[in-house]
Amino acid sequence: MKHTFSIIISFSILLLTPSAYGCSCASSKSSFFQLTNRSELVIRGRVIEYVWHKDEREKKSTPLAMTVEVKEVYKGAAKLGKIVVWGDSGMQCRPYVTKFPIKTEWILALSKDPSTAKGELAVSACGEYWLQVKGSNVVGKVTDGSPKAKPKVMSLPDFHKLLKAST
Repeated sequence: MKHTFSIIISFSILLLTPSAYGCSCASSKSSFFQLTNRSELVIRGRVIEYVWHKDEREKKSTPLAMTVEVKEVYKGAAKLGKIVVWGDSGMQCRPYVTKFPIKTEWILALSKDPSTAKGELAVSACGEYWLQVKGSNVVGKVTDGSPKAKPKVMSLPDFHKLLKAST
């Protein structure tokens, strides 16, 4: 009986703990353009490599961040060159960096992570904070971030015009 009671108490605590719910995002239905206004930095960049974390206990390595070569800055203050962008460790509201394969190019809307002492750059999973660059086009939920919206293909010149008009 004591064992059953402790299981019920433990399960109840787990259900009532906010972090047990995972991500809850108010902006998860927002499009890329809606989210650029909330972001500190909007860049076009190419993923160079992952930054790995080795977990000695579990004997495995996990990519937690990615090094991005900045090709263009659309909003905010950043120099052309390399920056580190943090993804999810399994406990944050961010996409895993493996969503952004090495050697692919993206337009990313980034913000400083307030949970870190240094305010490192991170990409959020609460909405469309990224668009993939494919040739001379961008692909993603450019103007419609609803869950049922299909990714849209837009030329880079049209994207630039729309971005200038929205910021």
